[in-house]
Amino acid sequence: MRADNSAHLAEAAQQRRLACSERVRAVLDALERDGGAMTVAGVAARAGVSRTFLYDAAQAPLLARLRDLADKQPSTGRPALPKHQRITTKSHETVVRALRDANRKLHEENERLRNELAVALGQLRDLRRGIPAPRG
Repeated sequence: MRADNSAHLAEAAQQRRLACSERVRAVLDALERDGGAMTVAGVAARAGVSRTFLYDAAQAPLLARLRDLADKQPSTGRPALPKHQRITTKSHETVVRALRDANRKLHEENERLRNELAVALGQLRDLRRGIPAPRG
């Protein structure tokens, strides 16, 4: 008669589930810290588990955390930057203000150059027609 090994099999399965869960947690921690794409397929591949494992009801907390992290990502399709690389609101406002000032200066310079070009083209037209340039 064979020995009943079912207790050992159940224990081994439980250990595999715990190891898989720990790997998923480690991947989620790394993605939260360093940034990266938060998808079920991506996390599953990096953790070495199946997507089915993540969708299992027993893994609901892990899947909820993954979705929470994914919701925090920008909707541009690019992964979020790591927290230490993100710009503060004050810095963002300073950059925006500097860019607006540069844009305003460029518009002013373009307007000045358009006026100079118009004057030069008028003078060229007058020269071609033989009209003397005004003394000024």
